[in-house]
Amino acid sequence: MAPVLSLTPAEKLFRQCLLDCRGHMQSTPGMPDLVLRWTGGWVRDKLLSVQSHDIDVALSTMTGLQFGQAMQAFMKDHGERYEQDAVQRGINHQVKDIHKIAANPEKSKHLETITTRMFGIDVDFVNLRKEVYDEESRNPQMEFGTAEEDAMRRDATVNALFYNLDTQAVEDFTKQGLQDMKNKIIRTPLAPYQTFKDDPLRVLRLIRFACRLSYEIEAEAQHAMQDKTIHEALRLKISRERVGVEVMKIMAGPDPLTGLKYINDFDLYPTVFADPADTECPDAKKALLAYDGLQRILDEKSAICLGLKPKQDQALSWFLAAYVPWSASSAKAYNAAWEGIKATNSMRKVLKEAIDCRPDIVRAVDLVVDGKATRADVGMVLRQSRDSWRSHVLYSLLCDIAEGDFTDATDRYQTFITFVHEQQLEDAHTMAPLLKGDKIKNALGESKGGPWLKKAVDLLAEWQFDHPDATKEEAIEMLSGRKAEIGLG
Repeated sequence: MAPVLSLTPAEKLFRQCLLDCRGHMQSTPGMPDLVLRWTGGWVRDKLLSVQSHDIDVALSTMTGLQFGQAMQAFMKDHGERYEQDAVQRGINHQVKDIHKIAANPEKSKHLETITTRMFGIDVDFVNLRKEVYDEESRNPQMEFGTAEEDAMRRDATVNALFYNLDTQAVEDFTKQGLQDMKNKIIRTPLAPYQTFKDDPLRVLRLIRFACRLSYEIEAEAQHAMQDKTIHEALRLKISRERVGVEVMKIMAGPDPLTGLKYINDFDLYPTVFADPADTECPDAKKALLAYDGLQRILDEKSAICLGLKPKQDQALSWFLAAYVPWSASSAKAYNAAWEGIKATNSMRKVLKEAIDCRPDIVRAVDLVVDGKATRADVGMVLRQSRDSWRSHVLYSLLCDIAEGDFTDATDRYQTFITFVHEQQLEDAHTMAPLLKGDKIKNALGESKGGPWLKKAVDLLAEWQFDHPDATKEEAIEMLSGRKAEIGLG
């Protein structure tokens, strides 16, 4: 038997509004019959009992723009009734204007989509469509199609299910979607190679859905994902912003390890993470070691997790693991993270500084492990890293794991983190100096600043870490006695 879906109050109201709008439109002579369906991810998630606030509305005989404009006009005349109903049901009743997002075939974005928001639901209106190719163009022409044709052109059978608003039935035109959900399989409706050739981004989308849903990618699709011509098409044809969106969703999802290992297993690491213009990429095996190391830390090393908080920004932690192979050059890492996946400025800044700070972090870890570290030795390193010190230390740990032994590396860094906690250095970067610039100049009888002033500030900070209860007078005395070291002779 076909599954029955239970709609939320907002979804019921939205469904009724769509059907009423269609009825109003079709009272006009000559208006073609119109079948309304909800499609794709909403249907899949509803079958999994996962609430979704995004609905794609598929239209059998109208474009999204035509129906969106008709819906907007209908709501201007009749919207008050639905708004009152929404208020009574406790539903967000605001209805936004429609917005058009243009297609970009050169970047494999073949559809113009019409978006709005109704009753707390983000809505896209699109017509049922098929893709028609000719021999002179690599980009398809989008034409009206049947529901069957629309289903077959989608990325995965589990994303090709429909909910018919008239019959309120789930429709599975690929004849495989419901069974694949039962068997937890990710499969392309058509031959995988052609599916990926048409839109190479589907490779990453299928990886994302597999690790999000805990499904297995079907064997033929896995084989096609390893094809070098598909990799080349993904490298050159798809915008890096779209690649980055998929990668970040994997990193922020429920199972980043599986998704990122798929990327390595299918030899996609350089295609995804490197600058497309580069001919060389660092050793992807180091990324794999970093991934495994990070997952083991999350699973087994609660004390390290408590100290470094890698779950606090999960996507950033996995991003740092992905760029462990670039640890030899912060400039190249910074560039690869931008040109490869268009990582945010803040993420790239953390990565670059983590690489730059790594030698000092390693030295501080060695001192702690050898029992030779002072409070200042560690405090100055954390001060240099400011509020990103946890991410910087995590990156250094993952680099050590990728280059050596997991147990040895985690034991060493655990000792370091314990020292940080026992010496109350977690907030070292916020330590207020006993003396600031003008006070330091006055204390040393100088009217102007210069390179010496930074040396004095750093010397004061270092001394203050080792003398946490010192007074301003003692700080002045210390600086006065070390003028030569500061550079004042």
